[in-house]
Amino acid sequence: MKKLLFFPAPYPDEILHSVLYRYHIRCGSPSARQTNLALWGGSRGKKIYLPDGIENIAVHIPQDANLTSERFIKESTIFPLLKPFLTQSKCNDLWDAMKFGDPNIYNIVGFTRVFTLQHRHLRYCNKCVAYDTKIYGEPYWHRIHQLPGIYICPLHSVPTIEADIDLNEVHRDYYPFPFKLNNSAQSYEPGIAEKLSNLALDTAWLLQHGYDLKSVENTNELYNIRLRIKGYRHYSGHTSGKRIAQDIVDYYDREFLTLFDAYNSGACTWIKRIIQLRQGFQHPLYHLLLIRFLAGSAEDFFAGVQEKPPDYLPFGSPPYPCRNYVCEYHLQDVIQQIKLTHIKATARAMFVCPHCGFTYRRKGKLPKEKQYSGQIDIVNYGWKWGEAVTKLLSDGISPYKIARDFHCDVRTILAFGIENNLLLSEQNIKRGSYVPLGSTQAKTEFNKKREYYRQRWQALVEENTKAKRTALKMLDSQCDKWLREYDRDWFEQHSPPSSKELPIWADSDDEYLGKVEDAVKQIRDSPGLPRRISISAIGRKARIIKPYVRLASNLLPKTKAFVAAHAETLEQWQKRKILWVIQQMRERGELLTVYKVRHAARIEDRERKLDGFILENIENSE
Repeated sequence: MKKLLFFPAPYPDEILHSVLYRYHIRCGSPSARQTNLALWGGSRGKKIYLPDGIENIAVHIPQDANLTSERFIKESTIFPLLKPFLTQSKCNDLWDAMKFGDPNIYNIVGFTRVFTLQHRHLRYCNKCVAYDTKIYGEPYWHRIHQLPGIYICPLHSVPTIEADIDLNEVHRDYYPFPFKLNNSAQSYEPGIAEKLSNLALDTAWLLQHGYDLKSVENTNELYNIRLRIKGYRHYSGHTSGKRIAQDIVDYYDREFLTLFDAYNSGACTWIKRIIQLRQGFQHPLYHLLLIRFLAGSAEDFFAGVQEKPPDYLPFGSPPYPCRNYVCEYHLQDVIQQIKLTHIKATARAMFVCPHCGFTYRRKGKLPKEKQYSGQIDIVNYGWKWGEAVTKLLSDGISPYKIARDFHCDVRTILAFGIENNLLLSEQNIKRGSYVPLGSTQAKTEFNKKREYYRQRWQALVEENTKAKRTALKMLDSQCDKWLREYDRDWFEQHSPPSSKELPIWADSDDEYLGKVEDAVKQIRDSPGLPRRISISAIGRKARIIKPYVRLASNLLPKTKAFVAAHAETLEQWQKRKILWVIQQMRERGELLTVYKVRHAARIEDRERKLDGFILENIENSE
């Protein structure tokens, strides 16, 4: 294999195209085409960002020079900038293409559609030129200056300058560094200049350390941690994209984001593509904007001390109380761990007491102070509850009394006793057989069922003489529900007196009547097209909460009668609008037609049921 007699070693952060240019000049080649034939075996060179087939050069360089394809890819291409944002599979494909060659290298990971933000010309920094000339005897093209979004040199914090060399032409020829430098650099406002400088610093750090970082799978996990720490990502995985987008706009401002096409008509769509882990390569510039917003810098994001996201505690901090009335630790915080799951983004937890085996579930976000009361879904009463119920049933204690003391339904006690041979199966509460509605047997079955529930309720009241209605309802909720619905008068006569005192509604009726009368008058006298006088409208105007419920209570007879007399049906309201429109049009001297009246009254009448009414009133108004 023919070896090259010499090959220049890359300067710090020198892009590969610049290294090849120096080789082209020093070897005395008469044309770029001849140099490319010697290096690549083709008439054209490689594009500046992702050159491929670098191994074709490296194999011809003496081994002692330590100029391997790996070194070129790491130090003279943008591969380190891309690696943290590519999957491991695509990293491998890109690496192989850059090393061994692939003319479709930009298509391997979908680069063709994301480099629209790139600069149009090669760029340089005047201070870098002066420094490089002093230290190395010549200037060169820096890799960092050519990257999209780099308008400030990270080494000297001064704006970069465009040369008159088109990036699309660099693969056709080797261009010398400008002999005459341009001193007319673009100036930026201090706020934008600072943000551009920070972006350049993050890009420079990533170029230097990105080769040693892991692929996008690890980057996504870092995003997940940072989003949780900042409060943008919920434990269930839901991310508040709209809120983070608004905060990023406030952080950078619109003018800065517009420089990178990162703010289109008020939307930052690139944020959603990154945080929702959508398929496809996202521009590193956008990643760096999000990274600095979340972590302060690229170095802190990738190499800083990783904070731990706050624990998600929808049910408060452990420990949690046992809700078993039998357990000696009842309402004491003894449950250290819970099994937390999510169903349709709703938190659900399973609580198990280690002292009695009592297991219950709760759902929805619930603070710690509300864990000691409220409805729970009992999964298992536990072994201690079973022992206590067994002992009481064996001692002959009534299942109803046990149910009241243990705050559970009597059917639970009966089922347990029958299952463990402590009660006879006949003692179980039997459900009535299905009787079709309207059959001749229905009335007979109803009387039997009514008598059955009456006896059942009387027995319950006699066994619990001191119990209130709420306690009796808890002991036998089915019997309570049936009697309230189908035998209310008997139920009220044979139940303990209610602890609630009924309010005196006489004065309230007069008060509500006055409010309703004023409301009806205001609605009827409102200017413009007549408004419908409905119960809802009356309630809103009179500021009465739940007017339907209050009127249905039969405790406001005067108010109810007035509302019934003045509330309009849909047809009544439509007719009142028609009469009003006809009068208004007649006063203005307009020609009256059925269509014009219907349209002006804003009436939807597809079946034209009101056309006769409209025509009749038009004729009567003439």
